[in-house]
Amino acid sequence: MEEIFISYKHTDENGLMTEDFKIAHQLYDLLTKNGYSVFYSKESLQKIGSSRYKNDIDEALDRTKILIVVLTKAEYARSEWVQYEWDSFFNDILSGVKPEGKLFTLTKDVSITALPRTLRNVQNFIYGHHHEEQILAYVQSCLPKTWQDIPITIPAKKNENRFQLIKGKEITAEDIQKALDLEALVYREDTMQSLNACLRYFHINPDIYLFVKEISTGKIVANIDIAPITDECYEQLRSGRFVDKDITPDMLLSYDLPCAYNLYFSSIVIHDDYRGSDLFLKMFNAVVEHFISLGEREVYAKRMLADAVTKEGEKFCKLFGMHKVKESDHSSTLYETILIPPQFKIISKATKVLFEYYKRKYEEAPYLFDE
Repeated sequence: MEEIFISYKHTDENGLMTEDFKIAHQLYDLLTKNGYSVFYSKESLQKIGSSRYKNDIDEALDRTKILIVVLTKAEYARSEWVQYEWDSFFNDILSGVKPEGKLFTLTKDVSITALPRTLRNVQNFIYGHHHEEQILAYVQSCLPKTWQDIPITIPAKKNENRFQLIKGKEITAEDIQKALDLEALVYREDTMQSLNACLRYFHINPDIYLFVKEISTGKIVANIDIAPITDECYEQLRSGRFVDKDITPDMLLSYDLPCAYNLYFSSIVIHDDYRGSDLFLKMFNAVVEHFISLGEREVYAKRMLADAVTKEGEKFCKLFGMHKVKESDHSSTLYETILIPPQFKIISKATKVLFEYYKRKYEEAPYLFDE
């Protein structure tokens, strides 16, 4: 059963292969390599060997859950077969035949305003702007798979920067200083921690930092700080009157004991040069995988509070399904979520694994997590 249907114009007015055909073929390869069943007319119709084109298209449209329209020219959206495919699929969504159906576009050098109204109002991805990572993440959220499924495989790009995720005891004092230099580009000086304070925190619990290093330069280009804290510290921060710069070492906990901890998500920063890249997704998944790895040590995150100062911080909170608590006294917004029993959003393969893992742990021993 096809999960995804790729719609595109095969030949132009001169009977030559369109660029849309080439892009559709790349997309077909990407999705099939990642374990998805895809209807792509050149490949799929050859395999079924049918001359009843419309019947085969209709049958595929009936089976599919996601339809992707590939466009390098706005007028191709109105070509006979392309319009028939997306219009039929969209009508099924509107009529309730496919209430969970998803329609989106992948465009190259096309103005969205020039498209038919229906296609103007759906999710759009731009070819060449990290579209492979973005489409895979979106498809994952629509068609969640379990952890046993094929891992994501993204084709290497020419001259693509290579990054390394570093965490725990892999991190050095030099890395922490570079992360502070990165944060200085975003945060006010009066809200920032000193290197000595960060090193004291790190000595207590080296698992509080997750950094992304650009291998070619050694720069820290993204970082996340998430720390387990005492109940008293958590409530102080939640009041909106306490600044995290005033957290003392005795308020920070190590993960020595197997139990459920209150977490404070203090920062997420991505260098300006890498905003809009796949780094945010990498960092998000790294946090989820971090929680899963802690669970293997019977260390769990009971609830998490975030003090969102940056756009990335707010984006992370909303993406994870955290709810707004209040505006703080220091020009930021507090968000919170309950992790056990899980109340966060499932938006990726990693979050699905974490959700099911935490749900099972709660069902096995609710008394460990209830107040």
